[in-house]
Amino acid sequence: MFRFCYQSLPLPIQSCRNIGIPVTHLIFLQIPLIFPKSLSSKIDFPPKGTYLDCSFIASYLRKSWGLSPENALFVSKKIKIKSLGRPEANLSLFREYGFTDTKISRVVKSRPSLLLADFEKTILPKFEFFNSIGISGSDLAEAIARNPMLLELSLENTIVPFYDVVKWVLPVQKVVKFFGHATWRFSSKEARSNFGPNISTLKELGVPNSSIVYLLVSSHVSITLQQDTEEFKENVAKVIGMGFNPSLLTFGKALQVISTLKNSKWEEKMELYRKCGWTDDGILLAFRKCPLNMFLVEKNVVPKMSFFVNKMGLQPSDVARTPDVLQRSLENWIIPRCSVIRALLLKGLIKKEFSLSSILSCNKEKFLDKFVLKYHQEIPQLSSIFEGKMSLEELGLGFDDTDRKKQL
Repeated sequence: MFRFCYQSLPLPIQSCRNIGIPVTHLIFLQIPLIFPKSLSSKIDFPPKGTYLDCSFIASYLRKSWGLSPENALFVSKKIKIKSLGRPEANLSLFREYGFTDTKISRVVKSRPSLLLADFEKTILPKFEFFNSIGISGSDLAEAIARNPMLLELSLENTIVPFYDVVKWVLPVQKVVKFFGHATWRFSSKEARSNFGPNISTLKELGVPNSSIVYLLVSSHVSITLQQDTEEFKENVAKVIGMGFNPSLLTFGKALQVISTLKNSKWEEKMELYRKCGWTDDGILLAFRKCPLNMFLVEKNVVPKMSFFVNKMGLQPSDVARTPDVLQRSLENWIIPRCSVIRALLLKGLIKKEFSLSSILSCNKEKFLDKFVLKYHQEIPQLSSIFEGKMSLEELGLGFDDTDRKKQL
């Protein structure tokens, strides 16, 4: 029923600590382990002293680490393994700290080298640090799965110094997002030296914590908060000069945009909106209302503007006055709602003019109550139109490209 198999496999981690055996020594011990025949038969061990081939590693990663066949094959080609001792030790540690197979798979696919990491020196100290600041269990697993590079960074020289800066601003849940969001933040000593002073500059201006938190967890914060302190102050002054109030969240978003888009890129965005019929004054007005529109690319802007102007009969200036609508999905948000309004107008059920904001900025429940459920008896198909299961053409209505009469 049982058979002996000699492999470099560790004793259970906690048990070893309890009896005083240094865990780092275990991965080098050739200790006889007893496997049930049903378990040992799942993996065919190759001869000792040779590198394990890709097929064996892939099989091991599927059966022990829970990787998909595709991910297991991908990872198996990135590493060379002679013994399963260290991978088994690391797997035990991940599971001990609450990582599910899904999270483990994400970590290993992103950083295959972690299979062979010295967990006692490389991984464990970081897990213990995050636990000490209140990040544990599923929160820890999510942060690491989002940013596996954390396990390869210096705890003393990178992670702790950054935490010392942000801990006064971010609550624990935001700290999780901060560490799990992106990898650039920890890229250089220069970034660390600029980080604190730039935050201090914002606090001296009276920028609220909510805006600083936004910048800390934003995907473009790399350029915003790690840039040279003098350049940062110049961008802050530029944003204030454009009419932004430091006490409002739009200030932080505008600073994010100005810090990210250099002059040539800014001009490209200006030209994009000019092509859509916006004036320069209209573009700046829209920027003050919704700064992040300057991050949108042509394929996200032009189809929406074409729909509003050619299908709905709106003027470009109408959209510029309600710029946040460009953040919405054309297929999943704009067309379904505008189709419902179009049907109601053409059926004569509503006569009042509605602003784009009242239609596209309200939440789903409010829109359903106000425009779909209210007129369900008159037009039973409204729910299907709203859900995209039926087009206006199927009701004999539709959008007329030649009809430029303003409908909203």
